Amino acid sequence: MITINSQEIRYLYRNIVKSGNVYRIKYNNKDYGEFKKLSDALYERDALFYCNFDYDLLVESDLENKYENMKLPPFPEKRPKGRIKGSKINKEEREGKIHFDHKKREFFVQKGETIFGYYKSMTEAYYYKKKLMDNNWDMNALKTMISLRIDIDKKLDLNKEYPVKLNYCPKCRRKLKNKEKECPYCGIDIKDYLYNN
Repeated sequence: MITINSQEIRYLYRNIVKSGNVYRIKYNNKDYGEFKKLSDALYERDALFYCNFDYDLLVESDLENKYENMKLPPFPEKRPKGRIKGSKINKEEREGKIHFDHKKREFFVQKGETIFGYYKSMTEAYYYKKKLMDNNWDMNALKTMISLRIDIDKKLDLNKEYPVKLNYCPKCRRKLKNKEKECPYCGIDIKDYLYNN
């Protein structure tokens, strides 16, 4: 007799809903029949997936029912709606929230009544919110962090030379170590290759 690991129960019973004493197959908010035996519902569900939920192909399907002789684990109980008893703190109280200030045109992190700084982008606000959560909402954690802000809209001066750091070889595209002048893989002189091509 075949047995199944208890951790795979949720995956085994996907797209099957128990209502009363019958099992229904649901896929994309459509009902595909009801069955009294769980093994029949599992077999029909697999056949429908095999036929891409096309009833014309389902008639010609000749899959064997592998669930007939399988010792099936008990069907999981339906999860109650609402908050789980005992956890009274909701997500916003625990993790804070990112808001947008329309007057200042900047994002800010808020937990309860406290506001933790203003940021130019949502990504930056999320990054600092994560740092605050990791440090138990201590503002001193932000003061110790040194970060470099890159202005995307900054106009480049064409007469000025900017330092360029190559991370990859321009010919073979393999990763380079810091300040390498020759590629260790293809053997080209990087500076010479860039100026001659």
